[in-house]
Amino acid sequence: MMRVLRNSFTTFSVLALAAVLSAFPPAPAAAAIETDPNELYQTMRRAYDQGIAKGWPFEAQLYYQSTIFDAGRAYSLFRSNDPAYTEIAELAVEVATQLHYDPLINNDAALWYVREAAKYLEQHGDPLHQAEARALQQRLLEGDGDPRVLAQQAAYDAAADVAQFRGDADALVMQIVADIRCYNLTKDPVYRSLMLKHAANAYAPLSSIPDPEYSQVFAIAQDALSGDGFDDDDRANARAIAYRRAHTPELQVIARVSAIPHELRLTRTAPADEYFGSLRYSPLGVHNELVRIGKYLDQGWSYRMESDALLVDSAVEDWQRQYPHDQTLPENLLETYRLLQRVGTQKAVAAAGRIKDILLVQYAASREALQVVAS
Repeated sequence: MMRVLRNSFTTFSVLALAAVLSAFPPAPAAAAIETDPNELYQTMRRAYDQGIAKGWPFEAQLYYQSTIFDAGRAYSLFRSNDPAYTEIAELAVEVATQLHYDPLINNDAALWYVREAAKYLEQHGDPLHQAEARALQQRLLEGDGDPRVLAQQAAYDAAADVAQFRGDADALVMQIVADIRCYNLTKDPVYRSLMLKHAANAYAPLSSIPDPEYSQVFAIAQDALSGDGFDDDDRANARAIAYRRAHTPELQVIARVSAIPHELRLTRTAPADEYFGSLRYSPLGVHNELVRIGKYLDQGWSYRMESDALLVDSAVEDWQRQYPHDQTLPENLLETYRLLQRVGTQKAVAAAGRIKDILLVQYAASREALQVVAS
């Protein structure tokens, strides 16, 4: 079997995977491409071809990683006994290692699958994959529940990608995003200063920074110019950022809107007839349960609603595993977190902690995550 070179991508096990898949009849299409192993495998293969055509810049490798995670997630959920499961798990751990996978700055919301792939290879992989999987598992465990460690890891991983890809523009953007997310998570001014330093770099394409980090860059720079709590280096970097904005037309926009094509939205949003959790709640069913349980809590039922609230938690976590890119998820995660906190029992608080971690780490850019951090 042909493998990925350790320092660059080349012909690899896609060919072996194609042979494996051809021996198995395609399964019925899922309700959306988001959960169909066949479709996600083909997307992964196209991403590989595109990466070769582009010469594997950082952006192409990140996209390829995303398609691997999506395909692996689908095989884990729906075809865990398929031989392709092992092949994709190997790819997931390889690429996560090479690209310094970090759950705080990665936008795939696939942490559960990365953990699963690493655990599987730690037990069943060859010596090389076992070593990579063990190291990956250890890093993820170190960051569990500790915002300071998560932030330290994210800053290190972003800097490692900048160094590995020799100042690639997209890697520089990710470093600025990492700084902001680290600051939002910890409120440590060290990360605010790092962001100002990195954003002042003339080679960093500030117009490519995604929302909401884009607006935060300029808000923090303005604070540095007009407020207290910043040192001379911060103010010098803030002046450089302000100068670039004043002299770069595309940086003078106040707000930006990203349109998502209808076809793509269908692959990201859980269909109304999909059902999650032990009681198989639909997305509408989850909403209705949140409202219903909330009314009982308003009447003081508290601990008596524990079992009902935990069933909603089961559904929302299942929903997140199957449709991690659903744009309605952060809102539902936040509402579920608040509901579990209100119930207040030991099991409910533990479940709320899991939901909070998913929201703060894997949906760090969401408005809902920022609300939790602010509170």
